[in-house]
Amino acid sequence: MAKEKIVRCRIQRRDTETSSGSVRYIPLEIYDLWKNLMVEKHGFDVEEDCTSLWFDIDGDPHVNYADTNYQKVVRLSVWVYSESDGMFRKVTRFFPLEGYDDIKPRFLAHYNGHFSDKRFPARIEETHGVWLKHLER
Repeated sequence: MAKEKIVRCRIQRRDTETSSGSVRYIPLEIYDLWKNLMVEKHGFDVEEDCTSLWFDIDGDPHVNYADTNYQKVVRLSVWVYSESDGMFRKVTRFFPLEGYDDIKPRFLAHYNGHFSDKRFPARIEETHGVWLKHLER
C-alpha cells in the first residue's frame, strides 16, 4: 500500500467574497513553495491547511468508507515527454473524488499537445485513495 504526506487546504481568490473557495491536496514536500506561488503570483488566499497521509486503496475506487475520518482522493499522474531533456517526466496532482470527472479534463488540457505526439504520447496513471483527516484533540 502506497502512502504519501499531503496537505489539504482551501484556496480562494482575494477579490471574491461570495465563493467558498475550493479544496486542494498538495504534496507536503512542495507545499510551502506552492503556497507562496498561489499567494504571491496568482492572488489566492490559502487557508485551513492540514497535513496528513494519503493511502492508495489497492482496488475498487468505489469502496465505501463509513468512517468520516477519510476523504476519497485520486492521484492523477501524467507522463509527458520533454524534448529538451530527451526523457519523460512525471506530473502528479491530487484531486477530491467528488467533482473529479469535471476537474480531470481541465487538468489534462494543459498537456493536450503531448497526447497527440506520435513518437512519445503522454500516458495517464490514476490511483484511487483516501486522505486520512487529521484528528483534532
